[in-house]
Amino acid sequence: MLFSYNWLKEFVDGLDEVHSLSDRLTITGTEIETVTDLSGGISGVVTAEVATIEPHPNADKLSLCDVNTADGTLKIVCGAKNMKPGDKVVLAVHGARLPGDFKIKRSKIRGVESNGMMCSEVELGIAKESDGIMILPSDTPIGLDALDVLGLQDFILDAGITPNRPDLLSMRGLAREVAAVTDATFTYTAGTVEETGPSVDGLVQVSIEEGAPCTRYSARVIEGVAVGPTPDYIVRRLETNGLRSVNNIVDITNYVLLELGQPLHAFDLDKIGGAKIVVRNARGGETIETIDNVERTLPESVCVIADESTPVAVAGIMGGKASEVSDSTTRVLLESAYFIPTSVRRASKALGLSSDSSYRFERGVDIDAVTEALDRAAALILEIAGGTVAKGRVDLYPEKYVAEPLLFRVPRAEALLGIPIDPDEMASVLKRLGMGVAKKKEFEATGIEVTPPSYRRDILIEEDLLEEAARLFGYDNIPTTLPVAGLVPGGVSPLLGIKRQITEVLSGAGMAEALNYSFVSKDEFNVTGTEGAPALEIMNPLSAEQSVMRRSLMPSLLETLRRNLQVKNEEAAFFEVAPVFTLKATDAGEEGDSTDSLPTQRWKVAGVLYGPRWSMAWNYPKEWVDFYDIKGIVERVLEGVGVRSPMRLSSVGEADARLFHPGKSAAITLGSALAGSLGEIHPEIQSRYDLPKPAYIFELDIEAMAAVSSSKKKYRPLARYPGSVRDVAFIVKSEVPYSDILTSIEKIDTKLIEKVDLFDVYCGSEIPEGSRSIALRVKYRSIDGTLKQAEVDAVHSKVQSELSTRFGAEIRGDGS
Repeated sequence: MLFSYNWLKEFVDGLDEVHSLSDRLTITGTEIETVTDLSGGISGVVTAEVATIEPHPNADKLSLCDVNTADGTLKIVCGAKNMKPGDKVVLAVHGARLPGDFKIKRSKIRGVESNGMMCSEVELGIAKESDGIMILPSDTPIGLDALDVLGLQDFILDAGITPNRPDLLSMRGLAREVAAVTDATFTYTAGTVEETGPSVDGLVQVSIEEGAPCTRYSARVIEGVAVGPTPDYIVRRLETNGLRSVNNIVDITNYVLLELGQPLHAFDLDKIGGAKIVVRNARGGETIETIDNVERTLPESVCVIADESTPVAVAGIMGGKASEVSDSTTRVLLESAYFIPTSVRRASKALGLSSDSSYRFERGVDIDAVTEALDRAAALILEIAGGTVAKGRVDLYPEKYVAEPLLFRVPRAEALLGIPIDPDEMASVLKRLGMGVAKKKEFEATGIEVTPPSYRRDILIEEDLLEEAARLFGYDNIPTTLPVAGLVPGGVSPLLGIKRQITEVLSGAGMAEALNYSFVSKDEFNVTGTEGAPALEIMNPLSAEQSVMRRSLMPSLLETLRRNLQVKNEEAAFFEVAPVFTLKATDAGEEGDSTDSLPTQRWKVAGVLYGPRWSMAWNYPKEWVDFYDIKGIVERVLEGVGVRSPMRLSSVGEADARLFHPGKSAAITLGSALAGSLGEIHPEIQSRYDLPKPAYIFELDIEAMAAVSSSKKKYRPLARYPGSVRDVAFIVKSEVPYSDILTSIEKIDTKLIEKVDLFDVYCGSEIPEGSRSIALRVKYRSIDGTLKQAEVDAVHSKVQSELSTRFGAEIRGDGS
């Protein structure tokens, strides 16, 4: 926002030099981005009066003028034609300087000496175009410095106001801040309004409907006004802030906006139906033509100011065309209100409409200054436009704002800021900021009770007061001290450690790491998981291909594989370590609607193999990767991260059935938890991703692996005594999982059974349908001595008995 240094002087006695003030404000939290000198390097320019105008003797398009100044009459040659004798003008005399370091010299023009130049707005640098020289008001004295008359002897401070400080969006607000940070004197005094008209109660009726986002609405009526031009000092101040002059009534509301920060609106009371004002939410289908000449349809969530039948303004944003003040207006209804900031923000976005008023209402204005600004504007209208102000004012303020007091604890402030604080000095600083300070007896030793003013809605907790103390003390005055604390280097979390191990193992196995987006298309999302399960949808997706968060890494890796095959990279081995996202059970209702609770995020690792097992070479066999290659990769990962629980394989569940080949895949169990899956992709998935041959893929839950892994290495000494090997062949039903058989055998005697290997599986002739023949080799060994045959026979008999009784196996034979 732009602030006039001269205007600030009207509010603050003892104001610092402009650049010192700029530095002080910046260092205390109000950044002054630029300081602009409005004089633009102009000097030697005065007010003067045109005495006579005669044709130039040697040039038809030039005039020779006698111009009166405080030091006498000067001959001036001029090319403009818009002046007449008696006009007051701006004269640059010999030695004057204009913008661009243009120096005025006494010179002869077509044989006649000219002692200066009468200036236009363009030559003074205050306008981009003009119709001739600048004509001043007729009552302007001659001999004055034109910079003072034009308000150019001034500096403009461009301040970057943060959203939490709407109290600084006015001259008075910044003046209060300036007085506080420089210890100057703030001098603003609210004026009074002379009320000579009839009672306001008989002129207008105002009501606020239930549910309307308006907590205070005030109004005054001024009758007999004369709408016309605005005094120059107001026009100049408006134009400095980028506001154009409309008429004296509208300009006064904008002037008070800049001065006090309270948006106002002036209605033509004769255009208000029934002389009624109703603050309410818009009704379905209502429209309004705003003063920018745009017809707008109003959503029901938008608050409006309406008369007895139709909206006449969009509350807090812009007035309506039908009720605006015009040249024929004689009765004005002046509005000042407080609208809830969030409602104005929503309405502004819904309509795509913003204004200087909405900018302030969105951030919050001072609710206790509503009537003060109203009275200030009414007094200015009375002074400039005449008329009479009705007795009394409408002021609907059902629930008055009461600020909550805060406790400023001096010891806590000293501990946090690292500086000593004098309670009396702190109380003085807080008072300069407009805060109420009360030293209650119980607080005398430790602190001060502080009540923030109504315009400081950003002061909510004790830490806000500490911030005020720090910035007014001066951040640059707080000494730099090293923290007294033991600095301990951070360690690696278990999850990060296992992720690093996985990456090292897979990279060491010759696989390349892939990085994919965490969001995928809905079609890709449905490749895995339970069919119809709700997806975690992105509110503002970049495209339909990136509209939901993925719940599996495998579809992304298959897409990576497809893209590589398109560029003839046919030896593919990729892996990815990344999080996946699923909705919690409470996050999805019957229709899959998500609530405010967060989804579940779990880290997983996935890999894909495709292509020949060996690189092309004359001495390598031409073999394609298969199920056992991907299984070997998984085993390598589990071993690399120290998983102590054996990997159990079983049929894949419903969630992976659509992705994997039904006979060449398996679910992975570690301990008692399902940890992942591996296998050949389903033929339909192979076709979907345009793969000429099958791909093999796995996915593991890293947290499930971490739960059964250990970084500790367990030493096993080399065998000192010979072992004994026995084979056992048996027929068992095909649906019996091999993992159950293996687990059952290993549990018989963990001290003597060293290893169990599967060396033959047969289905065919002589084997009943629905069964299979399995041959195992069991290795027995004791760490205490050489096993005797009887000891081996006893344990081996238990193995056979376990197979028969638990699994209904038919023992075919055994050997040693």
